[in-house]
Amino acid sequence: MEIVSERFDPLQMSDFHLKDSQTVTSQIYKTLRERIINMQMPPGMTMSEQETANALGVSRTPVREAFIRLSREKMVIISPQRRTAVAKISTERAQQEHFLRESLEQAVLEQFVLNLKPEFLAELAQIIARQKQALEDRDFVAFLNHDDDFHKTFYVATDKYLCYQVMRRNCFDYQRLRYLSSCSDEGIQHMNVDQHEQMLRLIAERNLQDVQALLRRHVRRIFEEMIILKKKYPQYIQ
Repeated sequence: MEIVSERFDPLQMSDFHLKDSQTVTSQIYKTLRERIINMQMPPGMTMSEQETANALGVSRTPVREAFIRLSREKMVIISPQRRTAVAKISTERAQQEHFLRESLEQAVLEQFVLNLKPEFLAELAQIIARQKQALEDRDFVAFLNHDDDFHKTFYVATDKYLCYQVMRRNCFDYQRLRYLSSCSDEGIQHMNVDQHEQMLRLIAERNLQDVQALLRRHVRRIFEEMIILKKKYPQYIQ
């Protein structure tokens, strides 16, 4: 699957709707951030405050504020008197993000297994089923969302949702690499599902040592694919 990195397409924002419970700036920020992470707005794509505001049906002020928030997180690059561009994926940052994720998730997974609640086994099985359906539908965004839901269950079940929020808020380049990986090779997608099924079996057996070892392989696999990804998407990765 090829991702086009050109200029902003207003049609991408056709599903944007304001919610009374959030500020306009927050909603724009979350919408743009999600699209950047899911590669709907790929590295190098440019946009302006005015065209984004027009597409969303809002004024330029909240768009500018959202751009500034994204710029502070290194997700976009704002050039004075020029268009704003989505930042390239930093492999150095992705490695640090991976360290954060693996460190947190290994600890959370241990608590999940040692204090296993049967209802969460059924939930994990349902998520895998939804991930398989997304794979059949070739819906890569849904596929990765279900992937995230699988791992999110460990945090929710152990009352460590704050840790999950910290990880999600800081691991966007690692997330973008995962998306590129899933788009690049159908075998990788099936491997992802297979490993989730193996993890579920090991969790049900309360086999902590093997499931933690599998988790390490599962989250580190992206770096084994890095050379291929950089060759295939040199315009996206630095």
